[in-house]
Amino acid sequence: MKRALVGALLVTVGWLASPGTAPIYDGVGSPDEPYKYVGKSPAPAAVSVTVPDSGGVSASLQLKSSENGPQVLVDLGSGAFTADGKTVTLTSTPLTPDGTPPRGRLDGNVYRLTASPGAVLHPENTQGFIFLRAAVMTKPDPVIVHRRAATDPWVEMKTTRAGTDILSTPFRDLGEYSLVQLPGSTPLNAGGLSLVRVLLLGGGVLLLLTVTVLVLRRPRPEDD
Repeated sequence: MKRALVGALLVTVGWLASPGTAPIYDGVGSPDEPYKYVGKSPAPAAVSVTVPDSGGVSASLQLKSSENGPQVLVDLGSGAFTADGKTVTLTSTPLTPDGTPPRGRLDGNVYRLTASPGAVLHPENTQGFIFLRAAVMTKPDPVIVHRRAATDPWVEMKTTRAGTDILSTPFRDLGEYSLVQLPGSTPLNAGGLSLVRVLLLGGGVLLLLTVTVLVLRRPRPEDD
């Protein structure tokens, strides 16, 4: 009984000491690595995915960056592109943020989505989404912005929170995407030990030591 109690206390102390929640992409036990910014080391890399096309229509595809969890992910059903070749390639290139959104400020990198020559996007033919991971998750949630070219103004997109720090919007166009922190936003606790957790952890450690000492000092039948 006492061994079970000690075990339960160990589990509780471990939980109190554990940082934040797991990301949507990788499940329990695979926390996000730190956000990678363009111009800093380690830097994010461009990534591409190539799929076949049949009768000029592309197969379904998923493009995601190499981070754990991915900072950008595009998921498209079959028929998203028509093409004049045998394959379609979608590429995501991270860029330094620039330009002024309608409100707030850009958060993290800008991601430019381009397709191979001859490929034409037809979002009306399929369902597709783009997911962006926030560099700093805030309250209220960041929103996704889009522009077709660097000379165009940023436009806010209808944004849905798809995970702890993941935002999504339907993928309707190529071009550049980024996240925006809205005016008055406050950063959420991304993990670590808050004051409450520190106090609970200290109390849990003290209780664990007390129970352990009592268990060890209690005489056993064979000692008699």
